[in-house]
Amino acid sequence: MNAPHPADLAQFSTIAWSALVPQIVADKRKAQVATLSTVGQGGAPAARSVVLRASDRSRASVDIFTDAATPKCAEITNDPRAALTLWREDLQLQLRLSGTIEIVEGLEAQAAWSALPDLALPNYGVTPPPGSDIPTATSYARQPDQARFAILRMTLFDMDVVSLAAPVHTRAYYERRDGWRGVWRAP
Repeated sequence: MNAPHPADLAQFSTIAWSALVPQIVADKRKAQVATLSTVGQGGAPAARSVVLRASDRSRASVDIFTDAATPKCAEITNDPRAALTLWREDLQLQLRLSGTIEIVEGLEAQAAWSALPDLALPNYGVTPPPGSDIPTATSYARQPDQARFAILRMTLFDMDVVSLAAPVHTRAYYERRDGWRGVWRAP
């Protein structure tokens, strides 16, 4: 059983931010997977699983890597508002983040590209572009293309954090505009 989370807003915020730090794992099945929701075509929500690659509390941002040719990049270009939901089973903690996304490419993304393992590089350069119709399940090619590598940098406006750790559930809401002070909310 997990220990209950603190009843102090500042400490609870620290736990939330520590939950956003990507875990270094040898087993990719344990990667920090979250659900990214953007404003899709026609204004409908579009959600997909992504891997959290970096977080920066001082900047209040999180990074996700993607192929720049994916539909989500077109959606973000059209409307940068987004939401990210993360469940940390080990902490019994749910985080719901909202903010805007900037697409970082080119020289700014080069250091992250250089740090990727060779096995991951073909994920950025799928032809035809991800989401395209293809005649058979394997009618595509994976060829690394650094020009197609992008970082989705989400700058947070707010964070809703729910702890289901026993014995008492807790929930807090934090906003950038009030300096991330936070308020308690009913879980």
